[in-house]
Amino acid sequence: EELRRLAMRDPMTGCLNRRAFFDTAAEMVAEAAKGGGDICCIMTDIDHFKGFNDLYGHLVGDQVIQVVAKTLGGSIRNGDMLCRYGGEEFCILLPNTKVADACTVAERARASIEATASSSIRSVQVRKITSSFGVSCISDGAANLQELIDQADQALYASKEAGRNRVTIWTAETHHA
Repeated sequence: EELRRLAMRDPMTGCLNRRAFFDTAAEMVAEAAKGGGDICCIMTDIDHFKGFNDLYGHLVGDQVIQVVAKTLGGSIRNGDMLCRYGGEEFCILLPNTKVADACTVAERARASIEATASSSIRSVQVRKITSSFGVSCISDGAANLQELIDQADQALYASKEAGRNRVTIWTAETHHA
C-alpha cells in the first residue's frame, strides 16, 4: 500500500502526480463527455514564482509550493482530484460540477491563497503569494481530458495577461481552441 501511494503521489506536496492523475481522470472525462454529467477543470499556478526562488532560495520556494498545494487541497471536496501538474502549476478536476460552481471553488482558493499563504511561511517573511486560475467545463465542447486541460490552461494564461491573481473562465467566444 505504501509503495502504491508513493508511486501515485508527488513527494513534496502529497498531491497526485501526473501519471496517477491521467490514469484516473481520462476515464472520468470520457464518461462525462458521453453524457454522464458535467466535469470541470481548473488550472492554476503561482504568480511570479521564480521570484520566490531568486529572492529567498529554493527551500523557501518549496515551502511556497507546499503551502499553495495545502490551500488548494483544503478548497476541494472528497472525490475531486488535485494534481501537481508541474513545477508551480496544479490541475484540479471537479466531477459533477457546473462551471459556475467550479468558478466559486477557484475564487475561494484564490482568495485563500492571497489571504493566508504568505503568513504560512514560517522560516522568513515573504512577499504576498498569489495564484492565477483558469476554468473549463466539458459541456463547453472539450472532446477529451487533454482538450479540457488545454482550455483551462488558455483561461489561466488569460488571467495572467489580465494582471494575475484572478479567475478566468474558458469560453469558445473568448478563446481559440
